[in-house]
Amino acid sequence: MKFRVILLVLIATFMLLGTSFAAINIDNRVGAVKIFMPDNKQLIIQKGDRLPVIPDGALITILAGSATVSTTGKSKVSVSMGNYTITLNEKSKVNLILNPDGTVGTTIILGSADINRKPEPYHEPLPPAGTELLQSNVGEKKEISASQ
Repeated sequence: MKFRVILLVLIATFMLLGTSFAAINIDNRVGAVKIFMPDNKQLIIQKGDRLPVIPDGALITILAGSATVSTTGKSKVSVSMGNYTITLNEKSKVNLILNPDGTVGTTIILGSADINRKPEPYHEPLPPAGTELLQSNVGEKKEISASQ
């Protein structure tokens, strides 16, 4: 009986040790972050809120500001910002900045990361300035008096 209790305590201890260290870390966070967990749960973490344990396979979205994201061990994580997705490989660390105008900045501090840009949809170019005035007068009738 004592052997079973000791065995259960040891198993519980190792399980807690395994979950107490996050595979994915977010440091120096300034701004809001959205985390898509592997079980499809979505969390929005505001600037002052405490971060949960982030498991391997999560997707992090920087909504505003900046953050330093790192992986430990053999973990990998994808981070999206604006039109960019950054995939951090194992034992990597990257500093990410999302500027108010939508531009992004990345600095790989340790390890390696893959950076992909989502293409923006095509928009036809705007006509030159002033042509909208000419088009608004098309079909407009003007009366001319005989005295002119």
